[in-house]
Amino acid sequence: MVHKVHTIEHHKIISDFRLLSGLTVSIEDCANLTKEFQKYGVEDYYISDYEGNSYLTRYVDYFIDGIPCWKYKKSYLIPLIFRDMPDTQKMFRDSYRWEAFFILLDWYLEYNPEKVLVTCSKKKKKMEVIDTAFLIFRLWEICDGAAFPIANLKNLSEFEKWNQIFHLIDTGKSFKRTKEFDVTKVEDLTQLEAVITIIKLKYQALLQKQGYQV
Repeated sequence: MVHKVHTIEHHKIISDFRLLSGLTVSIEDCANLTKEFQKYGVEDYYISDYEGNSYLTRYVDYFIDGIPCWKYKKSYLIPLIFRDMPDTQKMFRDSYRWEAFFILLDWYLEYNPEKVLVTCSKKKKKMEVIDTAFLIFRLWEICDGAAFPIANLKNLSEFEKWNQIFHLIDTGKSFKRTKEFDVTKVEDLTQLEAVITIIKLKYQALLQKQGYQV
């Protein structure tokens, strides 16, 4: 991060009229991050609203307005609305996490877009809305849950056995991982490649923090 970003509270109304708080960033921070992340495909930012359901509310319908969003690769809107969880704060504390976010997003958009596109019943923009909260959750699984054990695996066979227990690779179309990792499937192998790339980013950032050149 070029400068420290502070999250702030944002309120939305979900379908049963309960108020629920999420976290977002200021317009100024959104604009600064837009410039910083142009190298990953962020093109512009908007203040927008939409109605739908996503991981943000555990798939309960909700309406949200006045939320900062990034325009991504011409076709997508990335709302900067987050669950109030420790993994959200890590997005703005660990320098590698947003690069990892876009690596993971690109994989999903190519191989399993249904998992990361919010089902919107109403939205201002014609662009597809990205489920930001789901991607941050997946990053937490990879970076905080799987990075250390995977770094100690010696080969693909060991990974397959480990994954049979922990189900890191996101398979199937539902939220649950319904199928085993399949080495004959391009989508499974490319997802593993993305996971390994993200884990490398994590350890490179740790080494740089300790003063090593990588």
